[in-house]
Amino acid sequence: MIGKLVIVGIIIAAIAVVAYSQQDKILGIKDNPTINNVKEDLGDLKDTTVKRVTHEVDKTTNAVGDKIDDVVPEVEKLNPIPKIEQTIAIPPIKETHQGQVYEKDGDTCQISVPKMAKTINGVKELTHTITLPDCKFDKNEPVQVTVLTDPNTGHQNISVDPFSQNKIYDTLQLTTTKNADNTVGIHYEDSSGKTIKVTVTLRNSDKQLFTGEFFASKFDTNVNDITDTPHVIEMIVEHSEYGTISSSVYNPQGNKENTIYGVFSK
Repeated sequence: MIGKLVIVGIIIAAIAVVAYSQQDKILGIKDNPTINNVKEDLGDLKDTTVKRVTHEVDKTTNAVGDKIDDVVPEVEKLNPIPKIEQTIAIPPIKETHQGQVYEKDGDTCQISVPKMAKTINGVKELTHTITLPDCKFDKNEPVQVTVLTDPNTGHQNISVDPFSQNKIYDTLQLTTTKNADNTVGIHYEDSSGKTIKVTVTLRNSDKQLFTGEFFASKFDTNVNDITDTPHVIEMIVEHSEYGTISSSVYNPQGNKENTIYGVFSK
């Protein structure tokens, strides 16, 4: 606004000087010393005014530029939180599963975790297997598998610990045993006597091989020997005290163990 007013002033002064310089021609007035002196003074005033205006405009521009630099903050100040995840700590997602060592070769264990089974190319795994080096567990020993998943990256950290024996594990028992007549015996026993129903399913990667329901706290049943293919025996126990409990036994192909104990979990 100031700059516009100054420019208008310059234009008015220039018009005035031109008018004075041409007035003798317009009015027919001859050269007059007094008028000539005034014209010279006006010319000097014009030059002085232009220089002064230019100085003031430059000074105002510099001052405004300095103020703009002061007013406009740096990019870091405009965006003090470059990454929201650096400020909001999202805790990892924790999952706990029961597993069982089904194979041990030297210090390396193969651990079966049925609840972690994944679907790959449209086919669900029979069980999920974790390979654990420097394994301190024995074959057929139950273990606890903890999975921590980073919600930002999806990275998983898996740890394997000794299974905590609880009251349920002390009360319920599931065993599978190879018999001499080429069958596999399934034995279930609940020492509390509070089992309502047990659903037993035996399956391999291709199909379900056996299913049955038992309404007793203790029972035995036999199924045809299928040890030539990997298979899983699963149980769902309805219990009046513990609620719904699941159990599983994974039997890999060619397993020579006669007796395998099931793992129970809530």
